[in-house]
Amino acid sequence: MLILEIEFLAGVSYAAQSQSSPRPDWPPQPDRIFSALVSAWGSRGDNPDEREALEWLEQQPVPWIEASEANVRFVGTSFVPPNDARGASIDTLPGMRGKQPRMFPAAIPDHPAIRLHWAESPNPEHFAALDAVARDTAYVGHSASLVRCRFVNSSQNPLQRLPSTSAMSAERTVYSGRLALLERDFKAGRRSNGGEPVAKSILPLASPLAQSVFGVEWLIFEDVGGWSPDLRGTGILGRRVRDALMHHYGGQPPEFVSGHQLSGEHSRDPHLTVVPLADVGFEYSEGRLMGFAIVLPRQLEQIRAQQQKDWLAGLASDPQWQSFRRAVDRLARLEFGKPGAPDKGVWNVAAIAESTKRSLQPARYLRAARAWASVTPIVLDRFLKEKDLAAREAEATALLSAACRNIGLPEPQSVRLSKHSAFRGVPGATPSGRNPAWMGWRLPSAFENRLLTHVVVTFAEKVRGPVILGAGRFVGLGLCLPLPEGRNA
Repeated sequence: MLILEIEFLAGVSYAAQSQSSPRPDWPPQPDRIFSALVSAWGSRGDNPDEREALEWLEQQPVPWIEASEANVRFVGTSFVPPNDARGASIDTLPGMRGKQPRMFPAAIPDHPAIRLHWAESPNPEHFAALDAVARDTAYVGHSASLVRCRFVNSSQNPLQRLPSTSAMSAERTVYSGRLALLERDFKAGRRSNGGEPVAKSILPLASPLAQSVFGVEWLIFEDVGGWSPDLRGTGILGRRVRDALMHHYGGQPPEFVSGHQLSGEHSRDPHLTVVPLADVGFEYSEGRLMGFAIVLPRQLEQIRAQQQKDWLAGLASDPQWQSFRRAVDRLARLEFGKPGAPDKGVWNVAAIAESTKRSLQPARYLRAARAWASVTPIVLDRFLKEKDLAAREAEATALLSAACRNIGLPEPQSVRLSKHSAFRGVPGATPSGRNPAWMGWRLPSAFENRLLTHVVVTFAEKVRGPVILGAGRFVGLGLCLPLPEGRNA
C-alpha cells in the first residue's frame, strides 16, 4: 500500500472548497493534493522520470483519507487585486489593479497531519520519484498552508494510526490525463477546473460527531479600553449586550435576539447567547476578561450556509438580517451600573474578524473532545429539593444530564461537581473561606439563590463544541472548554 503523509506545519489549512465558497476544503481532496505535487514537479524542472511516476499515480483507484475533524474559521470578504495580471504597463501593479472579492476560510484540524492511502504500491523507481517530488512540495491549496510531505510504502515501513483521526471517503479525485490537462492550462494562463467527483463512497463515512444547538461562527468583540468588567460579572454582561442589541434595533427585535415570542412568552427555540472570552486555562492565566462573543443558534447558521455567501451577507436582502447587522455594528460602548452610582463604568469594545490572542480565538471552544470542564459556573435549571448532601449531589447530576440533552448533546457518561474549575485563572463557584459576598459571581435577578457549580462532564464519544450548559446558558454562564485527552481532570 502507498501512503502520502502531509503535515500542516502551521496547524491550519487555507483552501476553500471552490473559489466562491466560504467553507474550507477539509480534508484536502486528492485532486487538490495532486495539483500541489504537479506544481512541485514543474518547479523542479519537469523531470521525465517524475512525470512518469505522477502519470502512474493519476491512474490509480480513488484513495481513502485518514484525517481528523477540524474547526472551521470563517472570515469576512476581502477585496484584493487578482494575482494573474501580466504585462509591462502600470496597470499590472497591485495598487492599480481592480479589486475582486475573495474569502479565505481556514480549517484548524484536531491533528495537523493527514494521510492518503492507495491500495497499490509502485515500483521502486516510481516510489523514489514520487517521494522526491513530495519532499519538495511546500504548500497545498494556498501558499499559506505550509506542509511537510513524504511518501511511505507501508508494506516495508508500517505506520501507526494518527491520533484523533478516522477513515474518510474522497469527494473529488484525479483521472488519467489530469497531469496533461494541468500542464496545458498552466501554459495557456488559465485556471483549471476541479477534479472528478467521486460518484460513490469507497468507504463508509464515520458517524458525525454530536454537536450542540449553538453555532460556530462567533462574532468577536475585543476590549479596547475603559472600565472592563470582571469575569464574575458574566451574567450581567450577557444581559447588557442583549439589551444594547435590542436598543439599537429601534423596534421589535426578532425572537432569536430577544429570547421572547411576540406574546411575551419565553422562546421555545434556541436563541442568541453572549459568552465571555477570558484569559483562562494557560499556565499564567489570571482570569482577565479580554472580550466577548455573540453566538447565534446553529440552525440560523445552516440557513445562511445554504446561501453560500459571506458571514451575515447572504441574507442581506432580508430586513431582519439588515437590522441585526446594524445593531451589531453599533456595539462599541457598554455601560454598567446605575446612573449616578459610584461603580458606574463604560466598557469600550471593538468588533474584530480574528485575533492573534489565544484567549480571543473561538477555536478553543469549538473542537471535539470527550471531557469538558466549565469556565463559567453552571446555573442549575431548577432549585434543588433534596436536603441530604449525597441526595443533592445525585439530583444535581441528573439536572446536568438533562442540561446536556437540552442543547442537543447525548447524556454524559459521568458528571463531577466541584466548587473549583479545572482551569487556571477561573474564580470558584462560591467565595472561598471568609471572603465577602461581593467576591462571588454576579447573577441576573432571575437566577438569584440558584446553585452555582463548576463541573467536569465526560461523554462516551467525542462531541463538538460549543458546550454551554444550564439555565444561564443564554447569558454566558455554563461555558465549557475541552480538556486535553489523557488528562485526569
